[in-house]
Amino acid sequence: MHARSTWAVVITIALWSVPALAQDNPECLGSNCGQPREEGGGGGGACVDGVCTGGGCSVWVAYTDDGKTLAYTDDADGDGRADTTDNCPFASNREQLDGDGDGVGDGCDSCPAMSNFSQLDSDGDSAGDACDADLDGDGVLNAADLCSAIPNADQRDTDGDGFGDVCDADDDADGLLDTVDTCPLLANPDNRPLSDARCNADQDADNVSDSFDNCVALQNPQQADLDGDGRGDGCDLDRDDDGILNGADNCPGARNRGQWDEDADGSGDACDPRYCVVVDPSNKEDCLDPNGPFRVHGGGQVTLKEGERFRLPLFANRNGAAIEYVWTVTRRPPGSRAAIESPEGVVTQSNRWMYAYAQTTPPTFTADVDGEYALQLQAKLVFADRVYPDNRTSTSSLAMHALDGDAASCSAVPLDASGFLLGLGLVALRLSRRHRRA
Repeated sequence: MHARSTWAVVITIALWSVPALAQDNPECLGSNCGQPREEGGGGGGACVDGVCTGGGCSVWVAYTDDGKTLAYTDDADGDGRADTTDNCPFASNREQLDGDGDGVGDGCDSCPAMSNFSQLDSDGDSAGDACDADLDGDGVLNAADLCSAIPNADQRDTDGDGFGDVCDADDDADGLLDTVDTCPLLANPDNRPLSDARCNADQDADNVSDSFDNCVALQNPQQADLDGDGRGDGCDLDRDDDGILNGADNCPGARNRGQWDEDADGSGDACDPRYCVVVDPSNKEDCLDPNGPFRVHGGGQVTLKEGERFRLPLFANRNGAAIEYVWTVTRRPPGSRAAIESPEGVVTQSNRWMYAYAQTTPPTFTADVDGEYALQLQAKLVFADRVYPDNRTSTSSLAMHALDGDAASCSAVPLDASGFLLGLGLVALRLSRRHRRA
């Protein structure tokens, strides 16, 4: 099971410019379907005749009371349910069926007929521990398994006490725990060193006897076992026991069932040593650190159709600061004469590092020729920063790739006479509902 944090962005538009919501497709608002595309929730989808296809898009979720703002959020499975309220965010299930009432939809429940909100699946076979007939995946059913929670296909039980050696604290029943027994597989109550081969079985050659090695076939001399389940970290598919297998866990060494990742850097909040907001997922090092000197970000890169009118984004590592800005075109393909509309101004209002322009004068750009463009954002703090008073200016860039007008693209939301919509196909930023940092 995957889980992830979701960021929602609010876009201000004129009431008269909003088309009616398509009745037969929850992904569409007028001609804009499943846009903007976002990594994770929106990544991979394509818009074909106003229908979002592929690996998920974004879904329009609500109007505010005055009808002048519109919100959208990630919908990874494209079923019209926002990830934040979808009981199967990565499996399409518009009806949200949940037969066992455990809060996990039938479409992704590892035990659909048995309540198991934790969704623990120790052996990674998609059958949850609560209903898995072979909990440890060793080929021996639980009812007959001498160690049902720890793989032991050979079912070895040296002392015949009904507990397999891998889960028996005293394999030879000589009254000495295996951890201190000089020969754990051969009874020797006086604990004398013996030359018998049974005293030296160590198939992975890590100097830990097989009889009490928590990863018999994998070297792990430290015997680390984070979740204390008897299965060493080196061979434990879910070493923090949070129900998310290591390969999909953004904090495999810390329990974080929710997979919250507020700065979108791929490292979960539970184990992330640094908070630095990632704007461009293709360049995570170029992030916005609220504790560093003033910096702006122009979005990194975007792909859109020739002729689409695009509102240029402005991100900064300060919230609610007065910022003067100037956008300029620094590179364009041969034959292009496109200019930035309303290239300069001042912004003061932001929502989690993204600034809102004045509604009547947002900077926009329309590519008039196929090819590569480079736009530069120059910004200056109107008032000096208290912590870094000498750092008032910052420069960033936006690389823009314009495609043929007939090519399908979900990378950006076009801006036309129907009103202004902000395109964020270039941004994987997800505004967390858990704002734990100022």
